[in-house]
Amino acid sequence: MQLRPFWMCLLLVFFIAMLAVGSIPGNANTLSDRFGDKLLHLLAYGFMAALCFQSLRGRRINQSLISLLIIALFGLIDELVQSLLPYRNASLLDWCFDIAAGITVITFMNLFSTVATKTRSACEKK
Repeated sequence: MQLRPFWMCLLLVFFIAMLAVGSIPGNANTLSDRFGDKLLHLLAYGFMAALCFQSLRGRRINQSLISLLIIALFGLIDELVQSLLPYRNASLLDWCFDIAAGITVITFMNLFSTVATKTRSACEKK
């Protein structure tokens, strides 16, 4: 498995920024009230799954599984941080949404990668 540092750095910066914004008293509640808590989880963790998938190179199955494990770990860390803050609460359902977003985005990225590879091969044969 090969690591692409640029994409991994983007992932880490986004995750740290997300934790920081969510740790500001009242900020997470305002965002959740305005856009919906579950939608925010789907968008944030879907974006992080895309960054994570891009940051890894190797066999696609390994790339997918490691990306999903990283997303699950980041979601768990996020919920643990929330459980430590008196004005936030951790939720198993939120973690499930994080993982669902990761599975969805990683699946689509695999499909896109497969189609792109087949298209490239067909063009090279002509």
